[in-house]
Amino acid sequence: MEYPKVELHCHMDGAIPERLFIKYCREDGLVPEGMSDEEWMKRNVMSGTMSLSECMGLFGILTGVLQCKERLEELCFELLKDMYESGSKLVELRFSPQSHVNENLTMEEAVEAVLRGRKRAQEVYPDMVSGIIVCMMNLGLNLGTVENNIRTVELAAEYKDQGVVGLDLAGDECATPIEDYEPMFALARKLGVKYTIHAGESGSASNVAFAISQGGKRIGHGIHSIEDDKVVDELVEKGILLEVSTTSNYYSRCVPSLEEHPIRKLWDRGVKININTDDPGLMGITLKHEYELLQRLFGFTEKEFILSNLYAAKESFCEGKEKIIAELEEAYSRC
Repeated sequence: MEYPKVELHCHMDGAIPERLFIKYCREDGLVPEGMSDEEWMKRNVMSGTMSLSECMGLFGILTGVLQCKERLEELCFELLKDMYESGSKLVELRFSPQSHVNENLTMEEAVEAVLRGRKRAQEVYPDMVSGIIVCMMNLGLNLGTVENNIRTVELAAEYKDQGVVGLDLAGDECATPIEDYEPMFALARKLGVKYTIHAGESGSASNVAFAISQGGKRIGHGIHSIEDDKVVDELVEKGILLEVSTTSNYYSRCVPSLEEHPIRKLWDRGVKININTDDPGLMGITLKHEYELLQRLFGFTEKEFILSNLYAAKESFCEGKEKIIAELEEAYSRC
């Protein structure tokens, strides 16, 4: 059955299409002389597991080739184009403006470049619903400065009428206690900015409890909530949506194996879940791959997939989502 897909948790730099990644790397002289595109991709696409902090290290080359306005605009446009053509009709892309600051680019200019790419995509695909989430970064005490993260919150407010739909706290969840970011979420609330929080990915259920305490309706990953029945019950009671990325959780060693991923247990407990790719370029996957994986390993049905997309559409930060919600409700009633 045809129905619109909804993806809310996709990091723009981690989703860079292969064709753009190779082009940028060759333009920057990063590919060794005589090396084929295939060999270069094998070096830079994950094929095995590593710790979340090691995964974060791989982002160095990705953000390194995205240090100019032209490439940020092109990436956003091309990525939204690819997602639309693969069936995703409601999409939120996220990125960290502070990861693209250099002598030629400010955080504001990075945001504006991405928004230009989004605007171009909307002009080509007027029935697509899309928005940009800007990410604060948890990278440790000496990185991801307080000043940059506060500025990210302010940018979310300043550009929220131009396509920025929300705020996130991303990075290495265990680098700095996420409770340290409570003042920034308080500022977001004051400025009327919606937000999601990476919590319970590599960290414990207590991080999910903190994220719940901040009053948001969405949590990035949240899979370790399964360790605490009270936290799971609170997710269900408050209708909080988990943005889950199964392959990503396995590759970053947040679960011991794909088969032991708690997504089915959480779903059966009544937790609302949205299925995402997280970093599809880095991991060599697609949203279709994730659906097939969940069907094969955990027996997810088409009706459950439609309901998952409906949950996500209703909790999306984007305006203009009503048509997508209606289409999903119709598909669910027919399934």
